[in-house]
Amino acid sequence: MVEPGAVNSRAWRAAEIPAANGHGSARGLARIYGALARDGVLDGVDVLSPAQIARANTEQAFGVDEVLSQMPTRFGLGFFLTQPMIPFGPNKRSFGHPGAGGSIAFADPDARLGIAYVMNQMQMGLGGDARGFRLIAEVYEALK
Repeated sequence: MVEPGAVNSRAWRAAEIPAANGHGSARGLARIYGALARDGVLDGVDVLSPAQIARANTEQAFGVDEVLSQMPTRFGLGFFLTQPMIPFGPNKRSFGHPGAGGSIAFADPDARLGIAYVMNQMQMGLGGDARGFRLIAEVYEALK
């Protein structure tokens, strides 16, 4: 178990823990997920191929997550899939990842949209929070 204050330390940010401490801006994450929502090309570079994206948002595992949350989760290859407790917008093919403290970022291939929310106020939890979900709802409302 990681202590709440540890994630704000210099040592945590300097560590290389691929499954736990990625750092990025909302703009950077939204750009990457936006590319994944539109055939995987970012600035002329293939991030993932369309076939890899199809595998990323195809369910590979579903069940109670004994490590992260003790709640049912759905995974594609390397990404969470949209699910009741962590909705990535209204479209079923959306995929992405929540992060520690309430951050959330995802690709929505149906809307051809990448969304990311990060915050400067760390809160405990891995499933997103009300601030990010409100922002997501407002984005989709604006698209109508």
